Amino acid sequence: MIRNLLAPTVNFREASRVVLEYLQSTTGLALWMITRTEDEAWIVLDRSDPNDVYPVDSGDMIQWTDSFCQHMIKGSAPQITRHAQQIPLFAQSTISQKLCIGAYAGVPILDRDGELFGTLCGIDPEIQSEQFEEHLPLIQLLARLLGGCLSMELQLQSLQRKSDRNSLHQMVDPTTSYFNREGWSRLIQRERERANRLGRPSNVLRIDIKFNAHTKMSDVVSAIKIEFGSDHLIGHIATDQFEVLLEDHEMSLVIERGRSIQDRLAAQGIASDYNAFNLKITETAST
Repeated sequence: MIRNLLAPTVNFREASRVVLEYLQSTTGLALWMITRTEDEAWIVLDRSDPNDVYPVDSGDMIQWTDSFCQHMIKGSAPQITRHAQQIPLFAQSTISQKLCIGAYAGVPILDRDGELFGTLCGIDPEIQSEQFEEHLPLIQLLARLLGGCLSMELQLQSLQRKSDRNSLHQMVDPTTSYFNREGWSRLIQRERERANRLGRPSNVLRIDIKFNAHTKMSDVVSAIKIEFGSDHLIGHIATDQFEVLLEDHEMSLVIERGRSIQDRLAAQGIASDYNAFNLKITETAST
């Protein structure tokens, strides 16, 4: 029994679940969430709301600009308040028109580079007692510990990608020196598993080359190497198709890189299209 209670968490998602359940049982708030931010989206990774007080599920996506947390992150609103509707920015926010929020607590979760990954936050329909705001130091501590867990997992994933590169080095296309279709398929499957564990989907850029009689593969490869260097994993999955793993890019930046490589190829007289998609969800943008 004691061993089960004290067994260490093995990854960020498991640690998140333990923290959510603990805060939900000790603070009095009905709903606690781990969220992440991507571009203008605020995405619920996990939640604890055993009584289903709020219609919020894991995977739900809310506009970042609609949330309380965006004001908290800016420092224009408090990290905890027993009476959320007394805070003008909270009372005026779009989410207050959709959900009944009497009390709020929220703190940032930062990644290994000190960048915002998401938030640890909780809400309740009822105004809380005067003692409620005394929970803030504990919530901040738990968020810092989650950030540490996140950082270690991100570092582990970086090492795993290097290991993947080495273990699959024979599965390359001799013409381009990029992963061939089989090697790329294995690598992407491993990346998808990592993304699912962390709840932070990796993004991929697909480049479709419109070959004609004058197009040289060497020119295509040269343009891709100049654009992406050796920092990113690249697959040559069909004669006219390449994919680039951009696991550290938000979707808006992936699309920007797509435009950039398209322009670089066009400067050499090579026509192309690009597609940006997410390994965990579905294709989201193309041109």
